[in-house]
Amino acid sequence: MNKLTMVLITATAIIAMTVGIWFGKQSDISFGSQSPVKPEVIQGAIYPSAKIINDFALLNQHSNKVTKADFLNHWSLIFVGYTHCPDVCPTTLNVLNKVNEFMTAQKVQAPKIVLLTVDPQRDTPAVLKPYVEYFNKNILALTGDPAEIKALTQQLNAVYRKAKGASGDIEKDDYAMDHSSALMLINPNGNLQSILTPPHTPANIIDSVIKSQAYFESQYK
Repeated sequence: MNKLTMVLITATAIIAMTVGIWFGKQSDISFGSQSPVKPEVIQGAIYPSAKIINDFALLNQHSNKVTKADFLNHWSLIFVGYTHCPDVCPTTLNVLNKVNEFMTAQKVQAPKIVLLTVDPQRDTPAVLKPYVEYFNKNILALTGDPAEIKALTQQLNAVYRKAKGASGDIEKDDYAMDHSSALMLINPNGNLQSILTPPHTPANIIDSVIKSQAYFESQYK
């Protein structure tokens, strides 16, 4: 049995177990007599009350405008990064693509994958399009005005900064971008529901996503 098959089996088992546990918990609730469901423990944290995200205006890889309205009525996983990132970004996008494949195969709605660049100077829509399509053509890539990106990352509790590259000169075009490696899970209301911290594996992410989704649903029963 190869490594990929083992990972798929593990992820499948986590989906089944997590959904089963939550269905069991919800069936025991007698509304009006029970306390509100508390967030489950995940690798990171589920917000008891989702953090409100203010509206924003960015561009996707097709140069189309994207606002908060585009995040409504579905779940999204946002990862901040950039196309010149040597290791963390491509590795994380590969893992997120596996999450999408595993959840889809199990007929569980997977969150939309979103790459929010923290390097708009180099990451234009034309640069982002082939980059994300290499991993998955359905990934949404976002760029735009640096001030808009900064405002959104602050709301997402993500941080980043420009750093020296191989040349040692931060003003050269080989500069790097140090950035957060957490994933931000956005709920169907377009607000920040959970922060998923590394190490990121398909199993860890799927477990965190399903528990976050179940908690969100429990608030509307």
